Amino acid sequence: MKFRAIFSSKRLRQGISTVYPAMMFLSRPSSSTMMIKSQSEENLIKLHECMDNMDDDVSKMFMECHQTDFRRDPELLRLLSDYFTTSKSVTALCESLRKCLERAEHDECFLIDEALRDFEEEKNGYGGLLEASFRKTFRDLTKFRKDGDDCEVISEEFLRKLQICHRDLAKMIVKLESTMKGVDKKLRRLSGGRVVVAAAMIALVAVAKIVAGICVPVPVEAVTKFAASRWRESSETLKREKTAVTSMERATMVALKEVEKMSRLVSRLEAVERSIRLTADIAVNKRSSVAFAMGGMEEERKKLKSTLVDLDRETGRCDGFVEFGRTLTRDKIFDFLSCGQKR
Repeated sequence: MKFRAIFSSKRLRQGISTVYPAMMFLSRPSSSTMMIKSQSEENLIKLHECMDNMDDDVSKMFMECHQTDFRRDPELLRLLSDYFTTSKSVTALCESLRKCLERAEHDECFLIDEALRDFEEEKNGYGGLLEASFRKTFRDLTKFRKDGDDCEVISEEFLRKLQICHRDLAKMIVKLESTMKGVDKKLRRLSGGRVVVAAAMIALVAVAKIVAGICVPVPVEAVTKFAASRWRESSETLKREKTAVTSMERATMVALKEVEKMSRLVSRLEAVERSIRLTADIAVNKRSSVAFAMGGMEEERKKLKSTLVDLDRETGRCDGFVEFGRTLTRDKIFDFLSCGQKR
């Protein structure tokens, strides 16, 4: 029975080596090796998922700045991610507003222009004597009211995005101000601690001389240079961090001011739009006042066009400022994370 068991085990090994000859020369991996491999694969999977959910700029920094281990400073990683996410939400808001303006130009303005054109044609054709003669104008205004009820120029969704974007920018400024206070506090502490460290080093060297019997040379100059270089390195790192945070703070404040200007112009556009719709309602509900209503409609059309032009200009400015601020900030952050070395 024992011989048969040994023989069967030998045949089993021969069968495996026939199928996989290389396995004859491989030792069986230990349990610790398998555990390390399993943990490494798990960490890689977690890292891959983290990179997928991370902002593109932050993931690029994660890959390029080898000197910085974000795992040791999760607050910095969270701050960078929040900044770029908030900044890009402003760009998305500008794109959404552009679509609203295009829709207003193609739909609402077109209908108003058509109504004004038909009104002038009917007024010149009939001399404005018969109110019942404004049939085409009345039809245009009715269509304008119907289309306006179905789709507004500034949708509720855009207004909600505008409110969320303004709130996130304000929160981001608070975070950056808090971070800036922490960096300034570290700089003051480092500056004040330089004298204390220097005095401690001198005292330590003096004690070392006494213990060594004053006969053994103690490298006072080398120790002092080493302490000074470490202090200078820490100070420069904190200054680069302060520059990066300052750049983020300025860019965020500019974005907030631009969003506030955009918000005021949007409110002005909504007011003009309400006035136009009120004029159209009066003309449709009281058909006898079509001629009077269309006189006011022409003035409202000028205000609408002027507001759309101002909004389009402000949207371009906002998008340009945000993009420039993001690019400048990205360079400052790279300089900080790469320890001042040129990329």
